[in-house]
Amino acid sequence: MKFIQIIFLLFIVMASCTQQQSSEIEQQVDQLIDQQIKDKRLAYCNVEVSDKDGQPAITGATVSKATFDALYTFATEKGVDFSVELLPSEDFKENKWAIVTLSVCNIRGNSRHSAEMLTQAVMGTPVKVYRKKGGWYLIQTPDRYFGWVDGAGIALKTNEELADWKAFKKVLYKQQYGFAYVKPNENSSIVCDLALDNLLSVVDETNGFYKTELADGRDAFVKIDECIGLDIWYNKSVAASDVLTTAKKFMGVPYLWGGTSAKMVDCSGFVKSAYYYYGIILQRDASQQTLYGELVDTEDSYEALEAGDLVFFGRKASGDQRERVTHVGLCLGDQEFIHASGKVRVNSLDRNSEKYTEHYEKGFVRARRVLENIDGNGIEWVVDNPFFKQILPE
Repeated sequence: MKFIQIIFLLFIVMASCTQQQSSEIEQQVDQLIDQQIKDKRLAYCNVEVSDKDGQPAITGATVSKATFDALYTFATEKGVDFSVELLPSEDFKENKWAIVTLSVCNIRGNSRHSAEMLTQAVMGTPVKVYRKKGGWYLIQTPDRYFGWVDGAGIALKTNEELADWKAFKKVLYKQQYGFAYVKPNENSSIVCDLALDNLLSVVDETNGFYKTELADGRDAFVKIDECIGLDIWYNKSVAASDVLTTAKKFMGVPYLWGGTSAKMVDCSGFVKSAYYYYGIILQRDASQQTLYGELVDTEDSYEALEAGDLVFFGRKASGDQRERVTHVGLCLGDQEFIHASGKVRVNSLDRNSEKYTEHYEKGFVRARRVLENIDGNGIEWVVDNPFFKQILPE
């Protein structure tokens, strides 16, 4: 009996040591990943320390070669089992592209419908594919954001198929919402719905309709007068008044966390959509958008604000508190701004305005100017984006 008790105690001690060792390694792995990846939204890394045969093991996957190398070196030095996959997986090393096939495609934080919605991509958007898990794909969008998408939302393309796709004439859907039809007749059956900024590939024209081919092979007819040519992108010229005109079409649209389309938007998705129609890609989140563009002097007043500027809100850095930008709006001029909070609406920083709310003045952090600061560093033209270069005719 005493012998069994000793064996049991030894087992408890060994298990406790292994657990402590795993905990220490997990902390070191987390620190190492934090050192290598400054923004995990832009560099997928899902690595954990698990138990393998009673010993800690580093498992998972990442797209960061530097992080992969650092983890491998760490595991070797510690004598820890290492099973981390460097993405893209073998299936997508050669043919890595796909095209969004839905009017608005939800992109989530994990490979299930109940996972947090991170962002959206509209029809025709080219994405890079890194991994398949069940019916889900890990993708990267043109603003370099990573997330998981249901396979029904994209069409995989081989390099040869992508070259064929690039040759098609492209047009942009300019209505907030609409439909594509089976025949060149708006009374015919519907193929799918459409939303602002859907990028369509044109095969032919007939009776006031474009015959388009969707990326998954479906044919669909779309009214020509509901589309606009891509000169709006290729000209690389946009005025603040144009952006505001598009932004105001979103008035009253409901707020949705992760929303980045005419159907529903969050704050950063809203300003991003307003600029995207004119061929400008902003970063995805407010905390990213606030890093780019010309800083507007708002130290003493809001007089320097111009229409089209982005105004950021949250918490300024103070003492040992770090800055935290959580909200963004689009300046309309005269200290008014349009933004998505509950719904798309207008507020003001002017205390004499009936649209003024103290909440936003207290939370004001800074303003950035986008126009005339489109330099490819956090703010870029669609036609210069390496993702879109894969599919836009030259």
